[in-house]
Amino acid sequence: MTLTTLDIICRRTLLESGSPIHYYFEFLTHAATCLRELNIDTLQIVNTANLPVGEYGEMDYPMDFQDEVGLSFSINGKLTSIPKKDNISPLRLLNSDGEFIPYTQTDNRHGQNGFFFNYYWFWNISDYGEGTGRNFGSNGGSTFGYTKVKERRQFQFTGNIVNTNVLLMYISDGQSVDSATQIDIAAFAAIQSWINWKRSPNRDNDYSPEGRSFYNQKTKLRARMDDLTVVGIKDILRGAYTAAPKT
Repeated sequence: MTLTTLDIICRRTLLESGSPIHYYFEFLTHAATCLRELNIDTLQIVNTANLPVGEYGEMDYPMDFQDEVGLSFSINGKLTSIPKKDNISPLRLLNSDGEFIPYTQTDNRHGQNGFFFNYYWFWNISDYGEGTGRNFGSNGGSTFGYTKVKERRQFQFTGNIVNTNVLLMYISDGQSVDSATQIDIAAFAAIQSWINWKRSPNRDNDYSPEGRSFYNQKTKLRARMDDLTVVGIKDILRGAYTAAPKT
């Protein structure tokens, strides 16, 4: 994927329109606004942030957070994913002193000894006392996880993740951007057409020639971002086509 920046788009648009550099801030403002609109349903910006986890396992959303892609530990340059657990309560727990305390997550597995080897508890045991490998009811040994609490605008982790840092990959809402924000070069023409529209006298008219030009470029952008190919379209049409003899 080829990337560009808002700075390059604005400078190129200034050059093509014959405008001086004094209009750079105006162009950049319009480009950032367009990026926010495109990010709602067409163009997604994925940001990465290394955020601290509080004393009771909470982590605040970034200001431009829209949805998470994944949460991980960064250990010696390698990422270890943190599983999502929907059974974590969104309510913050209190101790007897009225202070918030971390959630606890137990392992749900019980070690047993049999035939001189150690195996974990399974629901199904063979005739020889061996585990069949189907550990239904177990959480897979993962004693840490997270859930998303929208009303608090926080992630809530289990007690194993306290007072540390977590690497968050998330989809930005496009509001907290700067001139160095990297975006797909396929959005170049759409952002240019938005700048030209908002600088015209018809900036509030969606049905003006400038407005229609932007929406046409947005439609073209969505087509470029879609990974559907001609072969895939033919397969969909052929799969949906049925023939039956007329009676």
